[in-house]
Amino acid sequence: MSPPFTCLVLDDDPLVSDLASSYVARIPALTLAGQYADALPAFEHLARTSVDLLITDIELPELNGLELVRALRRPPLVIFMTSHPEYALPTYDLDAVDFLVKPLRFERFLRAIDKALLHLRASATEATSPPAPPVDENEAFFIRTELQFVKVRYADVAYVEAMRDFSKVHLADGTVHITLVNLKHMEGQLPASLFVRTHRSYLVNAGRIDAVGGQAVRVGAVEVPLGLTFREAVLAQVVQQRLLSRHPHKPA
Repeated sequence: MSPPFTCLVLDDDPLVSDLASSYVARIPALTLAGQYADALPAFEHLARTSVDLLITDIELPELNGLELVRALRRPPLVIFMTSHPEYALPTYDLDAVDFLVKPLRFERFLRAIDKALLHLRASATEATSPPAPPVDENEAFFIRTELQFVKVRYADVAYVEAMRDFSKVHLADGTVHITLVNLKHMEGQLPASLFVRTHRSYLVNAGRIDAVGGQAVRVGAVEVPLGLTFREAVLAQVVQQRLLSRHPHKPA
């Protein structure tokens, strides 16, 4: 049995903080790594020691929950809590796993945790899996559209966009195909060596990324959103192996 995932709870209301922590204690797959009432000590903890999941209030003194996540160089998965539903949109931009409206109910809390555990277990499996054999980007796959089966080369795909239970496959020539396969299943079947997730709603052909910015990647003339939780993986797959350095290593 794998060890439990670590979780940090942050809320300046002691009743909410204790309730959320008690919920965490009831879930065998999680262990509480810390409980804080202020964002700054929580930031120091997260900067010093990585955790798998952060459950945080948004309305906090000095530094709110959104600002805290943006300030972290390598943020964990995040579940936001708030009394104000209007905060939902900015949490989407930060690729939050879920958004809980207070008062907290265990059944709804458990659903949010289940989403987080799916992500964490998938990441753990991927980290221990042997590397996949090289894939020829000229190979092709078929997708089913409304009227026919269409053959698409990996190299021709610019990016894939989620549409609830469907996906829009955007090709480099501007063609768009809509298929009855959701983005999660598309990601699971397309080669991970060729495609990279930039946002929970976007899967991009890594070879067609022309620029990586703070909140978007450029694919040709299109700006595709780049979520904070996906940024490190995108940089590692797309940039780092090809980055020219001011101080290159000189072989002996």
